[in-house]
Amino acid sequence: MLNNKRFFSRVKVDIKVGFELVKWNERDLDHCKNSYETSIVDISAKGANLSDLPNISKGLLKKLSTGKNKIRLNFSLYADHDPINTFARLIWHQQPDKEGIDKKRYGFEFIDIPNTAFERIKEFVDSAGN
Repeated sequence: MLNNKRFFSRVKVDIKVGFELVKWNERDLDHCKNSYETSIVDISAKGANLSDLPNISKGLLKKLSTGKNKIRLNFSLYADHDPINTFARLIWHQQPDKEGIDKKRYGFEFIDIPNTAFERIKEFVDSAGN
């Protein structure tokens, strides 16, 4: 488990995630019609660090950074469990060769996350950290 001054613990993982860029006012969580796939490299109950988002131009990155767009995420913590669907907003991003990273990294905060999904992620992180 990564130790730092966060409110929620986070753990390193390798979880495949489907994501889709959507407008800020989008409300439908239940599907990703035109999704891309990447990996979650660490996760907490409040957010996730995604690796190498495909097809993210500087223009789209700016829209994510300014809140014009958000992403819809779809991922499973365990193979035999229902997927988690939530929205997330971009908090930070890093380019390769900075601070010892080899791929682009994107930090997203979960927003509009259903309480059951929040609890499932929190339990997953807590159990992975023990």
